[in-house]
Amino acid sequence: MGLINWLFGLFGYEWVKDTAPAENISEQTPNIVQGEDWEDLYQESPRYVLRKKS
Repeated sequence: MGLINWLFGLFGYEWVKDTAPAENISEQTPNIVQGEDWEDLYQESPRYVLRKKS
């Protein structure tokens, strides 16, 4: 993750861990993933968001 953040840091962005509640994940996933019982995988795996460095 350090290498990726360094690369994106060249452009003024960074990946940070998403702290949003896991309940909203099923609403954010595309319809192709819904209904295939993959929602539990997304709830357990860490999520990251791209944000502009401040």
